[in-house]
Amino acid sequence: MRGKLARDLTEAEIRDIAVRYLTRREYGVEELRQKLLQRGADSMLTDTVVSALVDENLVSDQRFTEMYVRMRVRRLFGPLKIKGELRSRGIADYLIEKALPADPETWFESATHWASKKCQGELDYAGRAKVYRSLLNRGFTHEQANVALDGISRKQVDFD
Repeated sequence: MRGKLARDLTEAEIRDIAVRYLTRREYGVEELRQKLLQRGADSMLTDTVVSALVDENLVSDQRFTEMYVRMRVRRLFGPLKIKGELRSRGIADYLIEKALPADPETWFESATHWASKKCQGELDYAGRAKVYRSLLNRGFTHEQANVALDGISRKQVDFD
C-alpha cells in the first residue's frame, strides 16, 4: 500500500489505514481526516470513511478531548495552552470547556508544582521573570503564574 497513489486507494484501504492510526492512540475527527488526506487519500472517500468510523463510535471528539486534557494536565500544562492545542486539532470550544477541570484551584496547584520543580534556590528578579515567562509559555494565566511564584517564594522563606 505504500507505493499507491491517492487515486489508487480504495475506501477499504483508507479505512484500514484509519483503523491502524486509531489502534495507536485516540484521534479527533478533524485530526484523523487531515492525517488521512496527508497520506494521499481522496477527500470524498476520506469523509465517507471518517463518518462511518464516527457512526461506529471508533472516533469521538469527546473521548479524544477528555483523554488529551487528562494527559496535558498530568504533564502540568496550563488551560490556555491546552485550549489552543485542542482548537488547532479541530475540537469545538464547548467540548474543550466541558473537559477542562472546573475547579480553578487545579490550575494554581499545577502552576505552583511546575514552578517549584524548576526552581532550585532563591529566586532573584531575573530568575523570577524567567520562571514567570515559562509559566505563561506553558499556558498558565498571569494570575496563576503570580500565585505560583508567590507560593514558591513563601516556601523558600519558610525553609530559611
